[in-house]
Amino acid sequence: MNEIPQELASNAVKAFLTSQYDKKTDTEQKQLAKAIESSDHEKITELKETLAAAKERYSPANWVTDATNRMAKQLNFGTHISKGVHPDAKGDNVSFKPTNDFPETIIGTHSIDSSYIDANGNAAALPLAAFFDFTVDETTKIRDLILADDPNFIASLASDQILANTYHQAFKTALQNIIDEPITHERNKQTLWVTNAYEVSDLDALEYINIVPLYPSVLTHEIYQRVNRLKFSDENKTARDNRFKKTAEQQPYVSLNDLATLQLGGTKPQNVSLLMSKQGGRNYLLPSLPPIIKQDRAFKLSKFADSIFGTGMEYNAREAIQSIFKSIKDPRNVVDVREARKRAIDEVLYQIFSAAEDIRTNLPAGWSKDYELNRYEKLWLDPKRADLEGEDDFKSEREQDDAWHGKIVHGFARWLNTLMQAESKAIASDFGDAEHLDWEREIEDMKKRYERAGKGVFL
Repeated sequence: MNEIPQELASNAVKAFLTSQYDKKTDTEQKQLAKAIESSDHEKITELKETLAAAKERYSPANWVTDATNRMAKQLNFGTHISKGVHPDAKGDNVSFKPTNDFPETIIGTHSIDSSYIDANGNAAALPLAAFFDFTVDETTKIRDLILADDPNFIASLASDQILANTYHQAFKTALQNIIDEPITHERNKQTLWVTNAYEVSDLDALEYINIVPLYPSVLTHEIYQRVNRLKFSDENKTARDNRFKKTAEQQPYVSLNDLATLQLGGTKPQNVSLLMSKQGGRNYLLPSLPPIIKQDRAFKLSKFADSIFGTGMEYNAREAIQSIFKSIKDPRNVVDVREARKRAIDEVLYQIFSAAEDIRTNLPAGWSKDYELNRYEKLWLDPKRADLEGEDDFKSEREQDDAWHGKIVHGFARWLNTLMQAESKAIASDFGDAEHLDWEREIEDMKKRYERAGKGVFL
């Protein structure tokens, strides 16, 4: 808290009571002005008596005495309230103060530096909550002066210093809400949390702590205020309206989609708490949906695989392979079926070449020395190994003889033929040399297309 000038601290109580007096007697003051203007002496006398009684009620001596002796005992303050869980719950409220540093990924009351504090209890005692929340200057409220033991504020509570200290302590005790033995209620929910689940094997040896969740009303009120500022500020409203005006300057605006509202307290949210009453019982619910996890389809090559054409690649290209299966089972020998089959084979080849390019680009030079891959696939998938010291034979074999290209083409055709035979055992004999040559032609065609596009897959 910044240092408050003596005058502001000393006059904080009077300023609050004046504001309360003006608020509560606004109608009577207006009526008095009209009565004086019309010279209605009977009405003037009646209104002056009413205003005098109110002035006496809001005098510092009377109001502070009533606030400490009655109101402070009838209100329960806190950041987390019991009635937010159920309006009939009579458990304790709790004032939360973080004592540990939490990861940034955990969001809660500790994440905000809020100036709010909530209260509930006897509605007739709620003016005390308004007193604590009264703004002294831009950064300070009366409750800050109370908790900081501001001497000028304390002195303003009563002319007798001992009595002033007594009043101050009553206010401070109510605000701090220190609970030695917390009380719950049958309307509060309870969760039994196991503390030694991994340390014992006998169910009877399990130990629990009883967790009683309370409603984080300060956090939800802070969210409520911030959402309202985003959605309904004059700047945002103007920016939204200007969308349809050709001559207006276009500015970005905020839209909050999928925002729900939870109503607490029914028609009497003041029965839940002070902040709930200010919100009209409305609490915003932000979208809380499970994350959409995109499956990692990147091909992973096993260290013990002797070829890229195996079960891993079969899984990686499974959708396209299923399309091939579907086409070969179609008895019709029509253009649509043949084209569908060709597209599916091209998709399988695309998946293979994409996986190969990922391996060739992202794995470090020489990685293949620790793998069981056959020699010609190492020449294909580990091109940067040729630049390493001591790999002259590898470089020569890779660059001077392209016979290994044909072996890769043959390996693909054999792998695809084997898949077709396993899928269609009834017609497995149909997948012989002719089909094998078809698969080889397909990969050769795809290879040439890549080369024409400047993306040689075997370079």
